[in-house]
Amino acid sequence: MHGIPSSAHSVAICARAECKRFVRAVATGLVVLFAGALALAAHAQSDDPLPTRVGRLANVQGAFYRSAGDGSDDDWIPIGRNYPVAQGDNLWADRDARAEVDYGGGQFRLWGDTNLHVSRLDERQLALFVASGRVIVRVRYLQPDDSVRVDTPSTQIALERPGLYRIDVDATAQQTTLLVREGEAAVATPAGAQHVLPGQIARVREAENATADIHSGGGLDAFDTWSAERDRVYEQPRENAYVSREMVGQADLDAYGQWQPYPEYGAVWFPTVDPEWAPYRFGEWTWLPGFGYTWVDSAPWGYAPFHYGRWAYIGGRWGWCPGAFVARPSWAPALVAWYGDGVLAGSPVYGWVPLGWGEPFVPAWHGCGSRCYARYNRPYAVNVAERSDARPTRYANWSVPGGATAVPAGTLTSGRPVAPNRVALPAYRPIAPALTTAPPALKPAPVRPGAVRAGNGTPLPAAALAARDARAVSLPPAAPTIRTSPMSPLAPRSPASGAPLAAPETRAVSPPTRAVPPPAPQGRAAPLPERSVRPMPVPPPAPAPGPIRVPAPALPLPRMPAPPVPGVAPAPPAAVVPTPSRAPAPIVAVPPPRAPAPAVVPSPAAPVAPRPPAVQN
Repeated sequence: MHGIPSSAHSVAICARAECKRFVRAVATGLVVLFAGALALAAHAQSDDPLPTRVGRLANVQGAFYRSAGDGSDDDWIPIGRNYPVAQGDNLWADRDARAEVDYGGGQFRLWGDTNLHVSRLDERQLALFVASGRVIVRVRYLQPDDSVRVDTPSTQIALERPGLYRIDVDATAQQTTLLVREGEAAVATPAGAQHVLPGQIARVREAENATADIHSGGGLDAFDTWSAERDRVYEQPRENAYVSREMVGQADLDAYGQWQPYPEYGAVWFPTVDPEWAPYRFGEWTWLPGFGYTWVDSAPWGYAPFHYGRWAYIGGRWGWCPGAFVARPSWAPALVAWYGDGVLAGSPVYGWVPLGWGEPFVPAWHGCGSRCYARYNRPYAVNVAERSDARPTRYANWSVPGGATAVPAGTLTSGRPVAPNRVALPAYRPIAPALTTAPPALKPAPVRPGAVRAGNGTPLPAAALAARDARAVSLPPAAPTIRTSPMSPLAPRSPASGAPLAAPETRAVSPPTRAVPPPAPQGRAAPLPERSVRPMPVPPPAPAPGPIRVPAPALPLPRMPAPPVPGVAPAPPAAVVPTPSRAPAPIVAVPPPRAPAPAVVPSPAAPVAPRPPAVQN
């Protein structure tokens, strides 16, 4: 009998069975490990650090409100100047109100009866959902990885260059109007991307419309006039450049204080204040989701010095130290050290002291790693290599006049003004109480004075309206876009790196690279007439004389960058590049005719005398 004996055959069968069980066990283990890796990745994504940029309510007139709008609480809380504006906030300007929010890369302004949601606000992105009303967006800085987008119930708009844009949303008529005064924008429609150039207006009446109505025009009203006045605040020249223009709140410093250099601290800003003034004393505390207790100062300049830098007591007065220059500094809710465990009349007492030069700030929220910690501390002479989350034992400003401030717990949690409610502390404090880097674990008061309930003429927060409204068109997820800013040279656009828009079936639509707007369909207003633009001189391709090729003499209205920022070199003008597939035939510039050379007339030949006939002998 050929083959394996029965006993050996049984052993082989058993071996194969054991092998199969082993393979199944290994496969099961790999599936479990893969599932665990996915769970860890999802957990890591949910623990993303908080944004390092938070906006500021820089100017407000009339009744202006904020709401969380997350469904748990739709009350509108009145807010005022210097109030922080973070992603997730809902903002509502009452009928006769107007307000401006400085977000670092520019400003967006609201007119009366405007309801919007700050969908995204961080160091690289700004996304707004305008449910109704009128908004002007001034984009000042737009780096290659930045994006600014505005959603409305009818469309989605990408602001692709620094410039000035106005968006009007009529929720009743379901119409969105975009006016581009400076810059360039892309409007999403079911037919794809439509670009709007300076001096053009785009109207999207309903999401079902295939295209946007684009034509030239645009007048001025009170909203535009007020916006121009606010622009002058940010465009005024500065005598120095100690801080970045992207630091939120920096525009008010020169008007309310003076700068002086010091070897130890670098540039120090001294505010013009009363002698009894002290930092983090004249204002109130508010609760910002994710960040916790956040300081809101009452001074007109009181934003940048309380969310960036450190404070030092120099020569009998307080000075703010912005530290080393950082193009985009990290925002903090309050740069203070906390202490507590005190009791006054049966109520707990909590206090704080401003962080001094070289003293670390330890974020209390989860997800701030070593890189995040370094951004908050390296510019202020903190040795980030020796990070320690242990409770500190001493702070420099604890023993200086006005350094420590304390209030009852009710003042902290309810947002009441600190100065009239503070607890008197002895002037001589040789022993500091228990100090900590984390704010008190106290929940804010559920009801704030002046809250307005949504309904009966008061709109719902824009985030709640956006959740009920499904738009037909939208932009795809953020894609890398090559843009320009006042501080960087203009980079050429390409279909691969532009900000594409999407058609309803979620396919990406690359924006046209030509400078001429798409042809208008029947019944649409005529596009902006072309204007003659003198072409840039182009050097000849070779030393040999020959025709010089120049662009077509008739071009559309050129793309205009934002107005130059004082003290910053403007970007060179952008060349308009036509689409290769439909590029017009190049025009060969014919050099001017030269004066004809004088004709060379040959001199008449002398007559030849006829030869005499030969004489025959």
